[in-house]
Amino acid sequence: MVPSNILKSSKHMRQHIIDKTNLQHFIDISIRLTTEKNSSKLLDEILQVVMSIANSDAGSIYSITPNKQLKFETVINKSLNLYLGGTLGSPVDFPNIDLFIDGKPNETAIVAHSANSGEVINIPDVYDALPFDMSAARKMDARTGYRSESMLTIPLKDHEDDIIGVIQLINVKDEQNKNIPFSEELATLIRSFASLGAISLTNSTLIKGMEDLFSTFAETIAMAIDEKSPHTGGHCKRVPALTLMLADAVHDIDKGPLASFSMSEADRHELDIAGWLHDCGKIATPDHIMEKSTKLETIFDRIKYVDAKFEIISRDLKIAYQQKIICAMKLQKPIEVQQFERLLDTELKQLALDRALLQRVNVGGEFLGDAELEHIERIANKYQLVINDINTPLLSADEVENLTIRRGTLTEAEREVMKRHMDVTKNILDALPFPKHLSNVTEYALGHHEKLDGTGYPRGLTKEQMSVPARLMAITDIFEALSAVDRPYKKAKQVSECLFILGSMVAKNHLDADIFAIFIESQVYKNYINEYANPEQLDEIDFDNLPGYTPIS
Repeated sequence: MVPSNILKSSKHMRQHIIDKTNLQHFIDISIRLTTEKNSSKLLDEILQVVMSIANSDAGSIYSITPNKQLKFETVINKSLNLYLGGTLGSPVDFPNIDLFIDGKPNETAIVAHSANSGEVINIPDVYDALPFDMSAARKMDARTGYRSESMLTIPLKDHEDDIIGVIQLINVKDEQNKNIPFSEELATLIRSFASLGAISLTNSTLIKGMEDLFSTFAETIAMAIDEKSPHTGGHCKRVPALTLMLADAVHDIDKGPLASFSMSEADRHELDIAGWLHDCGKIATPDHIMEKSTKLETIFDRIKYVDAKFEIISRDLKIAYQQKIICAMKLQKPIEVQQFERLLDTELKQLALDRALLQRVNVGGEFLGDAELEHIERIANKYQLVINDINTPLLSADEVENLTIRRGTLTEAEREVMKRHMDVTKNILDALPFPKHLSNVTEYALGHHEKLDGTGYPRGLTKEQMSVPARLMAITDIFEALSAVDRPYKKAKQVSECLFILGSMVAKNHLDADIFAIFIESQVYKNYINEYANPEQLDEIDFDNLPGYTPIS
């Protein structure tokens, strides 16, 4: 509470003078009202400040609800030792007060009339306050033995002159602790501080609105990517969740190199925003690359086109051999007929085997060795088909390039296009004028493809150039991608395989070993899988032989 000697009052409280000794107290009051960020606490602060200035015995502060009612936020009565609402008091169980009744302004409740009219209402004795309905106050007084007398009701206005709340003070006290009316000078002084509080409350509300707007914007980007690519949109939703789970584990650890790392709620919010925006550049990635589930897929899976060419070759083989068989039969050479039939059967079987190989490797689910690559090259050079009297190889150069992808479904050129999403992400984030408390969002978001040895992208940072949140986001991004159950181009991996891959990257100095150890020992991976993936992916893990893992000591 503000010291009671803030105001020097005359015997009848008709003048309030701010002398030099009390100037600092008013400065302190102003700071209290302009620095508080929490709106509920700010309302409580406003009420306590004006009660202290007025030396009033009781007071209430109300907010306006979306359905046009006044809601009690804080109720204080010193004589009754009553403190409800606010940040420390018991919950307020008083009913809300309607601003309108049957579509008309509520004229009987003083606080409702003040809110509707914007007027300051100063009443010397509330028992004589006609035409207002003071029956509730009288009943309360009768029940508690209290006597409500002088009352000052002040509406709180925002920067657009809209009413955002109401303050009501009861029973201003003189130096002998007797109830006296609120003087006009005092009412004006209280109104000025109430206005200062209203400005602070408006600023707090605007800041909260901007925070909510930006958070929703970040999530909407993920929603837009989800419409474009459901599995990538799911990734954008799950990475923030896993990132915060790991960040909390790193925050909680009390041993090892990261024991001193800590995160406030503001830090968590900043990291959460970075998680939602970490892949926002994928909104510009072409669909046929982002959704490429097989090696030959473009707008459609060209394996069907290759199958059609196999059908043509099969048909041409049959026609060619049938002509030879007919000719041999005419020449009455039964042995040649049998030879041609056997050759046709052999070539058709080999054709079927080659066709099955291409169908299998097109899926991209396993690593291709040199033997398979050579086999694909032989198939491409072995078969020819005639289209419009032109000899055409079974596989085009582009089809060969795609089918001979060693791992996954993307060619090197397509991988470069995918990697470009980080450049787009960087451009988007660089264009956003982040406020100070979100100034690290870009660094965190761009860190998930960096490697500790400087071979990552888009900026080629080393461990020393990366913050802990950026380094941990790299781990969560990869683990989510490995364990995801909604990828069109691969099956979800068992957790043991996911951790082995992560550990191998740690061993190569690509990922942070200390964070990886916390990821394992805090069982973040297990909690995440149970909540966001398939618990059946949790299998036995040989931690003794897990690469890159050293227990925290």
